[in-house]
Amino acid sequence: MSEELWFWLTDQFTFIVELLVSCLVFLSPLSKRRIFPLRMVLGIAACLGIAALLPHVFLRYALEFVTAAAFVWLCCDVPVWDALYCAVCAYAAQHFAFCFHVEILRLMDVSPMEDYAFRLVTYGAVYLLAYLLIARRLPEGGHYDAGLRRSLLSMAVVLSFTLLLSYYVTGNVLQEGASPYAHVCLFYAMICCAFALWVQVSLRKQTRLAAQVETERRLRRQQQEQYELSRENIDLINRKCHDLKHQVAALRTVRGEAEREASLREIEESVMIYDSVVKTGNQVLDTVLTEKSLLCEKRHISWTCMADGSPLAHMEPVDLYCLFGNALDNAIESVSGIDDPEKRVIAVTLYTRGELSVLQIENYCGHPVSFAGDGLPVTTKTDGDHGYGMRSIRSIVEKYGGSLTVQVDGDIFILSAVLPTP
Repeated sequence: MSEELWFWLTDQFTFIVELLVSCLVFLSPLSKRRIFPLRMVLGIAACLGIAALLPHVFLRYALEFVTAAAFVWLCCDVPVWDALYCAVCAYAAQHFAFCFHVEILRLMDVSPMEDYAFRLVTYGAVYLLAYLLIARRLPEGGHYDAGLRRSLLSMAVVLSFTLLLSYYVTGNVLQEGASPYAHVCLFYAMICCAFALWVQVSLRKQTRLAAQVETERRLRRQQQEQYELSRENIDLINRKCHDLKHQVAALRTVRGEAEREASLREIEESVMIYDSVVKTGNQVLDTVLTEKSLLCEKRHISWTCMADGSPLAHMEPVDLYCLFGNALDNAIESVSGIDDPEKRVIAVTLYTRGELSVLQIENYCGHPVSFAGDGLPVTTKTDGDHGYGMRSIRSIVEKYGGSLTVQVDGDIFILSAVLPTP
């Protein structure tokens, strides 16, 4: 291969190849389209073909950036703005690797062939770090969910110093090999790229945290409404059952046929739902425990409850309802999937020890439970709201200065909460 041809190949394709490799790094966690390998090969071939036809002008890099964004969209099942955002992040990583490579070469005396071997090492190291620290942390569920505003803002910030500033520096500073500003400009570009990428990770964390907080607030509002409705229903059940029991007792004094006696006995048994009403000395706790008791009866789940709720009178009603409601919902859901009737059991205990109220809920679990780094069980559900219940329980317990522990003893799941009483 002649030197002229080699120079033309490297001059025409070096940047686009580096950018496409960086795009592959950042699109690796994204959802892929069907026949992804074929799309990837055709996309790379198209990008190289376009790069071979582009003249050496200022807009060349901008056009190659657009082709890289189109390549991401062709390969990944994401919106256009996600593809653009991916290309922006890839461009920043590529420019960081370029500056890092140039800076290393300025400190070393290497031949052209050694330069290409050394380029593989430097770019490979930078791209590996970019994947570990940036690329895999940005997407969620195979998407960036960047949107128009975030994509355009990121593109404006990154392209402003990768295109405009770098074009000026390359033409006016780096051409002067002995310029004292060369190192400064290279390091400045590297810092800008690294900062832009790290800002994306920080913003993504803030966005996820804000979404989590909003979801928990929404669930709390729903549970507040559910508590009000449940309280009204329980009060109605109490009144109706109380009246019916007196009516049945009065009807028994009337002489009649045996069938009437049998009918009255059936009516009396039907209103025994009154016995499911839990009395703990705390109206809010009575409401939620009665509601869950009725649900357990409906699902043929054995239920034992010994609770003294009077020491928890200082807790806000919605907090108390959410605490017990979420904990019992988790237990009911767990035992509902167990076929063995002897293991469809939930035990609730709430007692006072000194100046502490101790809550313990035990139930069988029919599947292995794994725990995250924060000590909470890892959910196996995929719906968006699932998993917030346990975090909500911990948040409420900690709000009142208590502590929450979750453990598994054999096939028994144990939730324990300790709350100080005023």
